[in-house]
Amino acid sequence: MPSLSQCIALIPALYLLAVATPLTFIDLREHRLPNRLVLPVFPIALLAQIVAATIESDWVPLASAVGLALATFLVGLLANYFDWLGMGDVKLASGIALVLGFFAPLLPVVSIGLAFVLAFLAICFQLVRGSVKIGSSIPLGPYLLLSCVGSLVWQLIS
Repeated sequence: MPSLSQCIALIPALYLLAVATPLTFIDLREHRLPNRLVLPVFPIALLAQIVAATIESDWVPLASAVGLALATFLVGLLANYFDWLGMGDVKLASGIALVLGFFAPLLPVVSIGLAFVLAFLAICFQLVRGSVKIGSSIPLGPYLLLSCVGSLVWQLIS
């Protein structure tokens, strides 16, 4: 059973879960992730994690989560510069890193890596079917959200 502080730290994950469906549909339809749905995860996560860290008197998970989110954002900015990722994907990945990094430092790495593997497999399938061409852009948001939920569930049950 999760402690009170872990339950509080799960609040931003619940927010991501709540916006996952609209984000997925918007990203699939428009190839964008709107700020009005993505950006609230940052203040929600920071507030929840500050409360959880205060309850536990342990600030290391918060510092780790913030550091991972910042590193993810910087790597994402570089990827965006080369047109490898859209800024919506960068912000969503950074929010996911902030949310998951509080629970375990490697969890965001696993989650985001899994999202890229899932997207790669989906693209390979679509290429074989002929529904996309090499060089086409794909919506990464659904894969980021799916892997985030999967990683968090895995973390909580293990």
